[in-house]
Amino acid sequence: MNKVIFAALLVLGFSVTAYAQQTGTPPTTAKPAAAQTKKYDFKAMDGDGDGKISIAEAKKYGITVTEFKKLDKDSSGFLTQRELEVE
Repeated sequence: MNKVIFAALLVLGFSVTAYAQQTGTPPTTAKPAAAQTKKYDFKAMDGDGDGKISIAEAKKYGITVTEFKKLDKDSSGFLTQRELEVE
């Protein structure tokens, strides 16, 4: 009888441990917002070499229209190297 109780308690202990691992808060691997900022290669993106990135040039590098508008701080319709620098 003691072996049955011991086995039941042992199984219950493993179950609780497994449940706690599954429902616990996952370890955070997220980096601070500043570290998540994308870095852009301005020279590579500036296909025509005019010193500014058009929306067409930006799209080639996976920048969405929404992202482009956020990056275009002066609303000029172009991104400058300064606008792409990490602050």
